[in-house]
Amino acid sequence: MADADITPPPPPERMSIGMFSRASLLSVKALRNYHEAGLLVPALVDPDTGYRIYDPGQLVEAATIYKLRSLDLPLQDINEVLTARDPDITGKVLGEHAIRMQARLDEVMRIVSDLHDATEAPTRHTPPRIETIDHQHVLAFDGNVDQAQYASFLDQAFTTLYFELEHRRIAPHGAGGALYPERVDESEAVVAFVPVAEPFDVPASAPVRIAELPACRVATHAHHGSYDTIHEAYTHLGRWVALNEQPAERPVREHYLVSVNDTDDPDRYITNIQWELQP
Repeated sequence: MADADITPPPPPERMSIGMFSRASLLSVKALRNYHEAGLLVPALVDPDTGYRIYDPGQLVEAATIYKLRSLDLPLQDINEVLTARDPDITGKVLGEHAIRMQARLDEVMRIVSDLHDATEAPTRHTPPRIETIDHQHVLAFDGNVDQAQYASFLDQAFTTLYFELEHRRIAPHGAGGALYPERVDESEAVVAFVPVAEPFDVPASAPVRIAELPACRVATHAHHGSYDTIHEAYTHLGRWVALNEQPAERPVREHYLVSVNDTDDPDRYITNIQWELQP
């Protein structure tokens, strides 16, 4: 139960959540989260009102949490430190965290180096090509997806799509692809598709549907390599379109020319990214 804005005075030698928050520099929201996680449990919780009351002695634990969170230490590691109260355990936990942080720093340095390399070697990011693509009939699979689920969604989608085509003995009419909204959100309406030569009847109860992608003019950029670095291709393509063309407020298309279905080596993947333009 949430604490009210105005709470009754705490018992003698106890602190309200507001006072404890100010003294510890931990927000009320954080204190509630730490309580729910079992990390910093109030000395007293009124069973009727849900008011949280803290003991002044808990400020030591709160200070420890504050310092460890400033190091981006995960809550489960902080819990291990607080539970053990052992310098050797603390050293082990912080040592392992330092290794993870160093790995993150190394990755940042690699990205910065890649950006410098791209500036010094412009042929690595050749200008996109402008082309007009014909309308396509496709077998489509829809989903609401966040970025962390892209891979699992596409795996499920293409398994379903190709199974449906194989079951009907219909050959794909080009590389599979996906449509992504023109703006990124927490949950996005993504459409995976496989082109087909002609439309065909699909039962309304089926997990797939027949759709048509309209003819359009696009800026196309080929991304070579793992999907882990595809954001670099989007940065290059989006910047080029902004400086040279008028973008249409339409979904961006990806076509997976060489994908996990063709090779076990992510460095050999080829993905065409197509940003739709005004006619």
